[in-house]
Amino acid sequence: MVNHRWPRYVYERMRPPYTLQLLGAAILLAAPAFGQSADIALKADQYLSVRAEMGNFTGAVLIAKGDRILFRKGYGYADIEKRIPFTPDTQHEVASVSKMFTAIAALKLRDKGKLNLSDSICLYLDDCPEIWKPITIDQLIHHTSGIPDYEDPLELGSAKYDSFMVKPGAMAQIVADARKKPLDFPPGTKFSYSNTAYNLLSYVVQKAAGRPFAEYVTSTLLKPAGMSHSGVIGVTKPTSLASGYTWGDLGWDKIVGGVSLTDGHMQRVPDLPLTQPDGDAWLFTTLDDLYRWSRIMDGGALVSPSEVAEVFKPELDGYGAGWFTGTAFERLRYRHTGGLPGRLTDFVKFPADSVTIIIFINADRGRASSVTRDLSSIVLGQPYDMPVRGTVVKLTPAQTSVLLGEYRMADGKLMTVSDDGTMIVAKLEGRYTAGLIPLSPTEFYMPLGDGRAIFTLDGKGKASALNMRYSGLDHIATR
Repeated sequence: MVNHRWPRYVYERMRPPYTLQLLGAAILLAAPAFGQSADIALKADQYLSVRAEMGNFTGAVLIAKGDRILFRKGYGYADIEKRIPFTPDTQHEVASVSKMFTAIAALKLRDKGKLNLSDSICLYLDDCPEIWKPITIDQLIHHTSGIPDYEDPLELGSAKYDSFMVKPGAMAQIVADARKKPLDFPPGTKFSYSNTAYNLLSYVVQKAAGRPFAEYVTSTLLKPAGMSHSGVIGVTKPTSLASGYTWGDLGWDKIVGGVSLTDGHMQRVPDLPLTQPDGDAWLFTTLDDLYRWSRIMDGGALVSPSEVAEVFKPELDGYGAGWFTGTAFERLRYRHTGGLPGRLTDFVKFPADSVTIIIFINADRGRASSVTRDLSSIVLGQPYDMPVRGTVVKLTPAQTSVLLGEYRMADGKLMTVSDDGTMIVAKLEGRYTAGLIPLSPTEFYMPLGDGRAIFTLDGKGKASALNMRYSGLDHIATR
């Protein structure tokens, strides 16, 4: 929920080592290994209910362990204007989560001898530029092709992006424009996430399969997987597809205090044509169908154990074949997110715990990363906090002045609290800069970490300590 009246650093990304992953690792040994099923469902519902009541969550969540679904529930609305609830059965456009299916489609063609991953993509593309000849299919899959991403210059979510992407020929134009651009780097030398590369991969799949991309992925993947409520955008007709929304400029009073989704501020975003083939964002699906895919990716008849190992083998920057691989909470984690205007998705697997978490949000400024972090904490028995809710107050200069100054973290890093004229700002040396929204003279909302900043006053009324609490943990600095 970006409020553009405030400086950019209000939402500036945290830098290591203060990220969720390392924090999770630090506290693993002190916390239970895994939550109880009933407890997980209760806590997840309490957490999401508060977010829904505050108007900052609309969508659905599924949490499973192995073949047991622990939690499955919808919140908010699939269509706000018609007051149609978002249920666990609502279909949702999952954007870049589609990439894992596009990658598997290419691997299946490899297994049938229809292509080699080491083949030049120019064997399968018409009007292939000379500079693309060294690029292999494998490099498209692993984002090491050097082909520039079309979303970077279009600025996802901007008016410029919307005006371009709503045109019926946008996807074909993306490919045509890519042919004229230089590579970002020599193929195979670096990782750079490229939606354009996956669009080209769908052309490769289509050519090698000898039939339309949509027909191939439907018959080869979706139907055998039992994903009967899923399909290809623009080809398969959905029956209960959620609309996408964005928030208007609410101001911090409503962001922190809460506001109903039906208050009139939710703005519907246009549906994108996404004409086929479109390998980067073609899939609409349901929670249950993605859960079926999660189980398939544990290895079986449709995707063999050897293919699973290949898919999750990390290449540059930890990207496998359509999945990011890495660690969180000192555990191996497989994950892919998806984002389109008005739609967010997170698909997470913790393989050692046999845990799957799937999150659909049909609004494009939802706190998706916070929801994923906190639900993961609930499932894995880790500390977490309920969403911050309160009333924004205005502090006097005297109340502000007693908070300003320098504080020292336990690791020796310096925290500086200052007033930039619009808000109080906490800057941790070499780590992050966070704007703070006052809820009382000593307690603030920290949008950056979706947490709280809590000051302790000494006997003279001057701040003696500051607790930056986020990700369920206390980070205390003292004068």
